[in-house]
Amino acid sequence: MATSENPEPATSTGAPPGATEGPIEADPDQGEEEFDDADSALGAGDNASSTASLTESILEYRTLHGRTFHSSRLGSDNYWGPNDERQNEAMDMNHHFMTLCLGGRLFMSPLKPDLQKVLDVGTGTGLWAIDFADEYPNCEVIGTDLSPIQPSWCPPNVKFEIDDAQQPWTFARNSFDFIHLRYIVGGIADWPAFFKEAYATLKPGGWIESFEPEADFRSDDGTIKPDSALYIWRDLFSEGGKKLGVSFTLNTDNTIPKAMEEAGFVNITVKDIKVPISGWAADPKLKEIGQWFQYTLEQDLEGYVMFMWTKVLNRSLEEMHVFLAAFRKEMRTKSVHAYLPQRLVYAQKPETA
Repeated sequence: MATSENPEPATSTGAPPGATEGPIEADPDQGEEEFDDADSALGAGDNASSTASLTESILEYRTLHGRTFHSSRLGSDNYWGPNDERQNEAMDMNHHFMTLCLGGRLFMSPLKPDLQKVLDVGTGTGLWAIDFADEYPNCEVIGTDLSPIQPSWCPPNVKFEIDDAQQPWTFARNSFDFIHLRYIVGGIADWPAFFKEAYATLKPGGWIESFEPEADFRSDDGTIKPDSALYIWRDLFSEGGKKLGVSFTLNTDNTIPKAMEEAGFVNITVKDIKVPISGWAADPKLKEIGQWFQYTLEQDLEGYVMFMWTKVLNRSLEEMHVFLAAFRKEMRTKSVHAYLPQRLVYAQKPETA
């Protein structure tokens, strides 16, 4: 596999927090959190704005146990994440969390300053696209998603489109300088086909960047017990993903780098990042990242598992709530030194392509 010899972006200050092969040091002076299962979220969100140009059919969301999911009239109806206000608030928090994971940056690719056109695939509530557009005011930024959950207020150089990235792309060939995607794990069934579409759409010399988690919590010191609720989470997404025909083990299977190389990309760079699931780490930056990850999960823990638990695996809602209570308690137990593996990969379309 071709690896990158390019320098880091001009805004880079070195490796992102958590980019270490060794164990994360735990803070020995932390106390345990009080656990109250009634305190299961930080409050409902209010980011439910949608673009005005969409047809009503796209807004006919599916409902599952009071939660809404994107319209089955557009593409696959198997995407596992909800699109209602509570989940949108979690997405906004996740944007801040992921920015912290990169040391305050929006990307790691060595981009040139004179970008003209950028695509954000799976834009969610659109905050990455909006922040990137603010940073590059002379660049056109397009964000695509299955659901119209983006705000109507945004910089003039941003626009949002409803699109299924698993369908043949309709963008002009050789038209984008940079394609960005993150946290769309479980949303793409055929990654080689996805990256071949992206390759064709990028300009020669353009960059693509992926930032995806593994649906698996791990520890380096054995503090996750064999019967842990954290392992139930892993098994839930592993089993559910197989039934849906999508993978939640992208990092273990080295899916993204292999698919990029198969599509023709070069200068493939991989950065593995460990993220504590709460504030148990001794390092101040990792402690803050862990706290934000916990806040994000607890904002809508139900939403993350609802579709997989009840729709895909046909398990009862009552059992789900018992599991969620055990998961929250374990996540708040600082003696459990669990972390989430994440992988950032960026690559370049050859200048001569």
